Amino acid sequence: MKIKSIEALPLNAKMKPLRIATTTFTECRALIVCITTDDGLTGIGESLVRSAPRATKYIVEDTLAPIIIGKDPIDAAGLWWEMFSAMRTRGHTKGHFIEAISGVDLALWDIIGKASGLPLYRALHGVGRKTLPAYASSIFIGETKEMEAQAKRFLDLGYDTLKIKIGMGPEKDEEAVAVIRAMVGPKIKLMVDANSFYDSSTAVLLGRKLEKYDLLWFEEPVPPYDFRGYKEVKRGQAIPIAAGEGEFTLYGFRDLLATEAVDVVQPDAGRVGGFTEGMRVAALVQAHNLKFAPHTGMCSAVNIVAGMHYAAAAPCFYMFEFMELDHPLMQIFKEEMPRPKKGIIELPDKPGLGVELDRKILEKWIEK
Repeated sequence: MKIKSIEALPLNAKMKPLRIATTTFTECRALIVCITTDDGLTGIGESLVRSAPRATKYIVEDTLAPIIIGKDPIDAAGLWWEMFSAMRTRGHTKGHFIEAISGVDLALWDIIGKASGLPLYRALHGVGRKTLPAYASSIFIGETKEMEAQAKRFLDLGYDTLKIKIGMGPEKDEEAVAVIRAMVGPKIKLMVDANSFYDSSTAVLLGRKLEKYDLLWFEEPVPPYDFRGYKEVKRGQAIPIAAGEGEFTLYGFRDLLATEAVDVVQPDAGRVGGFTEGMRVAALVQAHNLKFAPHTGMCSAVNIVAGMHYAAAAPCFYMFEFMELDHPLMQIFKEEMPRPKKGIIELPDKPGLGVELDRKILEKWIEK
């Protein structure tokens, strides 16, 4: 079996505006990677791109495709290193280039699963869970009553764990958390996500204000490059720290975990380097005896389903982030994607990712 062709599809779909601390989403962008073999198997993956999916498309098709076309897709780790080595000496070890590798690697593993007849959570030779506890992501920033209504909707869906987006300033953030905690009661688990909005001193102040609301974690209190800031926030307040969605490769996570400031580690399969590199990161998390809660975020359904398989295969798994969103890129499969029922996801037994793209639907969102 050899790789015959690679196609990268940049997608862009308008959506109802959703606000986080650092931006307001008015559209969802994604890059879907399709790899076809000479015996007719097609694997799909996604590069997590918040902007410029066409830029990543050209990395996939112009830089990565020539490296791996004609080679055996089963050799995923070797192909990963060849792709990474093509640019690492030029300093391209983060950003769009690794996101491009991620989408390619996910598609290669989809082929591996289909060729072996195994769902990816088993083909990855990991833990092989069939069910995942999931939390509702997210209660987006808005007026207090609006955020309260979002929380109620998640409770009505059967979730017992909810994530709250913050970044409105310490006083407004505390007001929102207090209202939601009072509404959901003491048994519902809550966490907060600042999306890298604060400097360390403000994050410490905010963390101290929020300690009394019994939060599972304080996510991305400072920018991902501010390792010193992470250490200060960890020392300065008592809420566990979650981070890693903005980090790339095993090397990036090695340095992040060396800060000893992170309690919950959140790699994203569509950004970290795909399943090949992602499983290495998961092993690193296990070696540090930390909690593993993979990120999904604003992306298409492909990356969310890939994240499920990643979570199911990884050691020290804690909780899965399910994006409760209704934008068009959540509905691009021929079948219904796995979704939580009362906060639990059951993974399909179908080979590979277990889902197939509906190209007729997809065509509507391809960015020209």
